[in-house]
Amino acid sequence: MDTSKRRRSREDDDAADRLFELPDGILHDLLSRIGPHQAVQTSVLSRRWRHLWREVLRANVIIDEREFAGVQWERFEDFADQALLSIPPEKKLDFFHLNLVRRPEGSSKNNPTFETSDRWIRRGLRHCPAAVDIRTAHEDTICWRPHWSYFSAPSPQPDLSACGLSAAGFTGRLATLRLLGVDMWATAFLEDLGRYCPVLEDLHVERCRMLDLTTVASPTLRSLAIVEPRRPLTCAHLRIVAPLLARLRLELAYDGYECHCVAEALDSGRDVPPQAQLPLITDASIQLTDTSSFDGQANQRQRARKKRKLEFLKSMRGLVALLPDVIKLQLAGFTTMALIEEEFPVLHCLKILILERCDIGVESQALTGILPNTPDLENLGLHHCTFLGPPAKKRRNRSQQPSKRRSTTPYDFWSEKLKSIKIKQHQQDESQIAKVLAKISERMQPELWRQVTISSTIV
Repeated sequence: MDTSKRRRSREDDDAADRLFELPDGILHDLLSRIGPHQAVQTSVLSRRWRHLWREVLRANVIIDEREFAGVQWERFEDFADQALLSIPPEKKLDFFHLNLVRRPEGSSKNNPTFETSDRWIRRGLRHCPAAVDIRTAHEDTICWRPHWSYFSAPSPQPDLSACGLSAAGFTGRLATLRLLGVDMWATAFLEDLGRYCPVLEDLHVERCRMLDLTTVASPTLRSLAIVEPRRPLTCAHLRIVAPLLARLRLELAYDGYECHCVAEALDSGRDVPPQAQLPLITDASIQLTDTSSFDGQANQRQRARKKRKLEFLKSMRGLVALLPDVIKLQLAGFTTMALIEEEFPVLHCLKILILERCDIGVESQALTGILPNTPDLENLGLHHCTFLGPPAKKRRNRSQQPSKRRSTTPYDFWSEKLKSIKIKQHQQDESQIAKVLAKISERMQPELWRQVTISSTIV
């Protein structure tokens, strides 16, 4: 028994020796992965480890309240202050992360406040981080306003460069910015990203309270995500001006009250001027959620709301016309009328199309309008789609001229490059899915249809 204990002890000592023999660069990387609170605790291991954690925090400052679960707020606040104050003034940060999880209770001193989070953000941005990730689980805890004064006066500065508080000074190196749940009292920051963040390439804004957002403009932006599935943005129009944008993700809510269009030029969905296009986008996702509740009264107000909803959906579909070279496209929450009332844009480069929570019509009208205009499509996904179709009047008008459609020559085949169809459906939709597949097979050459792989998942 004593021999085995001694053997294990020697093995543990050998493992510790091998760990201590690692160069500082590798140890810094290991410490950066365990979080700042635990990194500080390694200072008691030996004399060599006493200051290793300081070098880690000087490059990557991570202030995560989750590491202090069950601990009083004052201890977490003291740690955050000490971590930020320990950075040498001339040090440039690679990464600055702030995450708050507690729910604020009024103005209680034991809960995070705008003043406290402002202080941490100010101290973090002073070191010009290359990447920033700021998030909070609850509203009224963090406000992102690097283009405002971070002092007590709430008014914005008229000349940012003159007062030394310009975002180009605080965020001149910023290439990646992620904001989740924070308040954005003024949206001028997004409307003039080129001035505030001259090298920004990746922007993710999720569940942020934004007022009167109209434009997101940046000459360097390559990836943009605006995620707000709970409440509509309070604006009349939303423009995206980013000539280098390659990835776009929009998750927006609408209710018929405060709907907005992506661009006024897209009302018709045709003749999009070249300067308004986003030709470099290859991956796009547009997901829409209807947050309205119907009170059962078909009055004039309800009809007006329905009209505004359709206008919003059509304008969002019109956004696809700005993406002539998109390769992967995901559309969610669209109705049949929004997809096909006007001709679907021709997407010659599209290879992957995913329709999720979309209404494709009782006779697959949406696919009839989309598939002929996607000649290079290889993968089609139909996830939780419905089959309600357009209004009855539209269906009757279409059925009045069936012979003309069938007599069209030569016969146009769809999706000659289609390789796979992935379906996620409910059990009750099985018969409708069978009709959809039959519709597609009718418009494909038999030898090509036999090569298509079909996978179905019932949820």
